[in-house]
Amino acid sequence: MPNRRPYLFYLVTAFFWFSLYAYVPYVAPYASYMGADLRLIGLITGAYGFTQMAIRFPLGIFSDRIGKRKIFVLLGMAFAAAAGFVVFFIPSPYTLLLARALGGVAASSWVTFTVLGTSYYPSTKTTKAMGHLSACNALGRMAALLLGGLLAQRLGLEFAFLLGATGGIIGLLLGFFVKEKNPTKITPPSFRQLLEVAKDKQLLACSILGIISMFIAFATTFGFVPLAASLLNASQLQLGMLGVVSTVPGIFMAPLAGSTMPRKLGVCTTLVIGFLLSGLGSALVPFSATLTTLFIVQIVASIGGAILGTLLLGLCIHSIPAPRRATAMGFFQAVYGIGMFLGPFAMGQISHTLGLTIAFLFIGFTGLLGAISTIIYTKLGHIVY
Repeated sequence: MPNRRPYLFYLVTAFFWFSLYAYVPYVAPYASYMGADLRLIGLITGAYGFTQMAIRFPLGIFSDRIGKRKIFVLLGMAFAAAAGFVVFFIPSPYTLLLARALGGVAASSWVTFTVLGTSYYPSTKTTKAMGHLSACNALGRMAALLLGGLLAQRLGLEFAFLLGATGGIIGLLLGFFVKEKNPTKITPPSFRQLLEVAKDKQLLACSILGIISMFIAFATTFGFVPLAASLLNASQLQLGMLGVVSTVPGIFMAPLAGSTMPRKLGVCTTLVIGFLLSGLGSALVPFSATLTTLFIVQIVASIGGAILGTLLLGLCIHSIPAPRRATAMGFFQAVYGIGMFLGPFAMGQISHTLGLTIAFLFIGFTGLLGAISTIIYTKLGHIVY
């Protein structure tokens, strides 16, 4: 059983994601309002994944080398706060691009959040630990989206960014009181040993599936779906509620995806369900003629995303020794950062050339690709629970 230490850490985790997601539904509409075209909007939303792709793996290696996690958690909170302040004080498409890049730097610390979180549990309970962390993730995002929607509606879009910055400051202050277990006195693994972690077959399989999962999510739910909603004349509050609707399934699905579903249905079936729901929810967006329909479609996509996010996070370090887990998690999250960047980038390019409908259908098709890839990896023995 976990001790009492995780509960403050869970609160810090919730504030971390609160800070990063208070303004997410407004990034694309705000960029469009300030004159950005679809290609620039794609770059803005993709910048969040680009910096993660570059930073997460080296951050994981460095964290394992020094045996520390908490310092990176605190730095992550600081960068999350900075991202919100930049846009609030200097609003423009280019400071929005900078803010999303800073947000990606902050999100890179999720590597150490997850490893610190699992350190409170036995090594056999990693997926359970990830389920709890994912639920905190979803709760923080839901609270941010609700409050962000209210502030944006009453005071203006820029105040959602201020809200995110404020959440980051609160999380930073609380983070100083988080307890970190003293590292075991062992010889630190060499860089060569740490890099060998990347050869683990299950880690590689989960990382590739993570690319596909994030490709879908950041092209749609965290990218162009709010823009589609704004084309249906959604108010700022409705955009925030769309984000809430996209988050709520994670609160309930994360614990199930971390333990019950893989135990009852099997890992392969659970992942396939996740990919098919994500793909279907994306493909149906352009055929949503009303906001109500769009909300329903987003629930479907978000259930799939919650399943994939939780289970892949736990599986990627399932067989990795504790001293190398930050490296493994850093590798996994850096690789899936490719999808976080390429998804919005591809969406922007395709939308600019062929229109939003074709772009959403293309993104939806990748869900089927993820399901097929899962079946292949399972048959090859690269995914074991």
